Amino acid sequence: MTRIPYPEDSDLDDESRATVEALPPLNIVRMFAGAPSTLGPRTDLGQAILLRSELDPRLREIAILAVARATGSNYERVQHEAISRAIGMTDADIDAVSEGNNEALDEEAALVARFAASVARDVEAEAGLTAAALELLGRRQATELVVCCAYYSAVARIIATCGVELEAKPPSESIDPEDWK
Repeated sequence: MTRIPYPEDSDLDDESRATVEALPPLNIVRMFAGAPSTLGPRTDLGQAILLRSELDPRLREIAILAVARATGSNYERVQHEAISRAIGMTDADIDAVSEGNNEALDEEAALVARFAASVARDVEAEAGLTAAALELLGRRQATELVVCCAYYSAVARIIATCGVELEAKPPSESIDPEDWK
């Protein structure tokens, strides 16, 4: 049950209504629509992370799943397990990240999972992890990884505090894999 109610359609201004209608029917979108000034920027940043960054989609999803685990965000975990499958990740990798079993991941994936968990848990990733991520990914993709981890950590806190509920059938279960690569 939500702690802060989702806005009714009649509560939305025209711009918010158009944004909500253009996006998948996600409860997190509805929640952000309750703060109209945040809806567009949140959408833009989320889409930039998911659709326009140079960070490898597999590593991005590993980071998001690691953040979901570290923050206890079942909502993010369910949504991004489906996206992970759509981009071709194996169930073994998805399960390993979701369960915190980094030893079952390849070296790059394990590093990204540890880095993401550190950002989510400690706010500032350990210096050695940051240096290793920079060496692995280069400046641009390492920065994109930081932004991804920080964004999903913030979203997890919003989900938890507002009580955003998981959809009965998450829209991410029926996504087109080409949309996420």
